[in-house]
Amino acid sequence: MLDAAATYSLRDRRFHYVNAAAEKILGLGVEAILADPALPYLLVVEEDRPAAIAFLKQTASAGAASGEFRFRRPDGQSRWLAVRSFPVDDASGEPMRALICEDITERKRIEQALRESEARFRQVAENIEEVFWIAAPDGTQVHYVSPAYEKIWGRPAAELYAAPFKWMQSIHPEDQARVMETVTRLQAEQPLEMLFRIFRAGADLRHIRHRSSPVRDAAGRVVQVVCMSEDITEQKRLERQAEESARTQRDALVREVHHRIKNNLQGVTGMLRNYANQHAEVSAVINEAIAQVQAVAIIYGLQGRPGVVRVELCDLLKEVISGIGQLMHRGIDFRNDEQSIGCKVVVSELEAVPVALVLNEMVFNAIKHGSPDTVPTIDLKIDIARERAVLTITNAGLLPDRSERSLPGGGSGLQLIHSLLPRRGARFELINSPAGVEARLTLDPPIVTLKC
Repeated sequence: MLDAAATYSLRDRRFHYVNAAAEKILGLGVEAILADPALPYLLVVEEDRPAAIAFLKQTASAGAASGEFRFRRPDGQSRWLAVRSFPVDDASGEPMRALICEDITERKRIEQALRESEARFRQVAENIEEVFWIAAPDGTQVHYVSPAYEKIWGRPAAELYAAPFKWMQSIHPEDQARVMETVTRLQAEQPLEMLFRIFRAGADLRHIRHRSSPVRDAAGRVVQVVCMSEDITEQKRLERQAEESARTQRDALVREVHHRIKNNLQGVTGMLRNYANQHAEVSAVINEAIAQVQAVAIIYGLQGRPGVVRVELCDLLKEVISGIGQLMHRGIDFRNDEQSIGCKVVVSELEAVPVALVLNEMVFNAIKHGSPDTVPTIDLKIDIARERAVLTITNAGLLPDRSERSLPGGGSGLQLIHSLLPRRGARFELINSPAGVEARLTLDPPIVTLKC
């Protein structure tokens, strides 16, 4: 729509010229405006008339003036008009005022819609608990950050407008490099979600879930990145609490099961002892079976103790030595390297029973085949660098030449040892040494781990 145009005489206070566009904008006929110059003023809505009067006074005195008013046309339509005036002279030199009137109703409607949209946006953004961000694709400029930033980060939001990467200074050192690389390399390419930790002002550790998504224009170019940062510290605490509760219940159930299995196995060994006492001719075989059952019972006994979540090799070995010593009425000299280096050897839960049976066979065979006049010696050595435990049982005697290397066969005890050995992380050897025959068991990860 063309702008309305008119000329107004300061001498006779009348319009001398009004174009056709004025009729369309004001809804008044040109002749009516020329006949009654007060008609346009009477169309100004009541609330805007003080501003219109100020405009007219400025027009009369200074010549140049501008203003925006609402007009109500005779047909009832309400229109926003922007009016400008400036001084001109007619052909005779008479001072005149030129008036330009532009219909800005649509612009005002858009502005109002934008204000309402921004108000709704701020109402949401400034009242949600998450931090809402709008930033440049490369992160070098922050266009908006919601007040929740100050609550979660414990820092003023205003600092981000001056230093957009300031928020990263609060990230836990272990997470900083990963977050920086992800944000700078991928944030402008695809939607992201990542978890990291921050130190809120006052050294309060918080867990954050950060999500971002690029915003593209009509041409497909990324023009902004919108982000949402949520404090999930309480959620993490509840998850840990639930996991701990489930673990506690599981451990209690497992301990109860282990305790009952141990009691049943002890009942079996009791019956075997009674049978061995009544049948001396098979007592040696029965004692060997008792030792094997005891070895399994030891594992379940250790795992069934309150507060025990792991089986330590030293504890397992002591129980095996004690059980076999009582069964065979023999002593064994046990030397432990753990105390001197301050490390514990923990046996994998999955391999605890096979390892117990192997230890049982090694100790039982050392007593069974050793000299009655000597005491077998057991050494537990730890190689921290390799995370390795080496168990050596030394007995007086000498192996035949064919036994210098690891034995694939041998007696039933050795066959059992080789059949029980885990395929990875365990090696058994029988060798001659100056001190006598050495049965050596080497345990590596994943069979064992060192806790130092």
